[in-house]
Amino acid sequence: MPSDTTIVYHLGAPHTDDDLLIWSLRKDAAMLAEQSVMVPRPKAYRAAMSALLRKLDGAVPSDKQQKELLTSITGRHKIKRLILSNSKFMGIPAWILHKSEFYGNAGTNIARLRNLFPANPCELFLGISNPAVFVPRVFHEQTQKTYADFFGRIDLGKIRWSDVIQRIRAACPDTPMTVWCNEDTPIIWARVLQEVTALSKDTRFSGELDIIERIMAPEGFQRLKKFLDKHPGLDDGQRGRVKERFLEKFVLPEEVEEEIDLPGWTKDVIEAMTGVYDQDVKTITQIDGVKFLVP
Repeated sequence: MPSDTTIVYHLGAPHTDDDLLIWSLRKDAAMLAEQSVMVPRPKAYRAAMSALLRKLDGAVPSDKQQKELLTSITGRHKIKRLILSNSKFMGIPAWILHKSEFYGNAGTNIARLRNLFPANPCELFLGISNPAVFVPRVFHEQTQKTYADFFGRIDLGKIRWSDVIQRIRAACPDTPMTVWCNEDTPIIWARVLQEVTALSKDTRFSGELDIIERIMAPEGFQRLKKFLDKHPGLDDGQRGRVKERFLEKFVLPEEVEEEIDLPGWTKDVIEAMTGVYDQDVKTITQIDGVKFLVP
């Protein structure tokens, strides 16, 4: 494999922007191919990567194994940037609170992932969400564990993404990481796509409005799209402010408000967890080797 090909892992997370990132980018597959950027379909690599990771059990693959995996994903295309995404890269949903740790195996799992192509530059991307919303979503998504088994003895007030990110950074110190809040994605999605692809800041992506379309009334979305089409010269900051104004007027409350119905998850508990998350975001912005995207 060419040693100058950058391997990009979008770590994703259940119920966030895992597959949407891939399909948003694939709308511009031809444009990306011209820039030697490949965004393969998930079925082209997820099963093969999982099988090899299980077989290696922490060992570094041979040159032959690396070549076979790469060929199975890319064919014989020469590329500069390969973008891979999977919500299970950090761990499977049923085990995110295993042994009362939030993604306790993230460091080990991502180190193994990074070592699939150890000679190549690698970058990591992760969108985080308020644990007060994220953890209940993951619990309902998985089917392997009861409430008691899933949550175990975890102290809800100690769930922090910064701990997860620090474990990944410690395990992969040579691998830069880009992080953002999924709560901000309707506004910054274009920036996320640009950072993941490493294309110029003036690149316009066909999937720029994919997330905002999901949470905005149809008539408002069409007005937003029409406005942006009529003003192609707006920079990212200006486009972001336009999106914010349209969201304020046309957002669909049922698409952004969450109802948490779990034992003991009172309003006070949820507010306390949200406060911890807000402070944790500030901590993450100070972690060495992490670029944090903001609106």
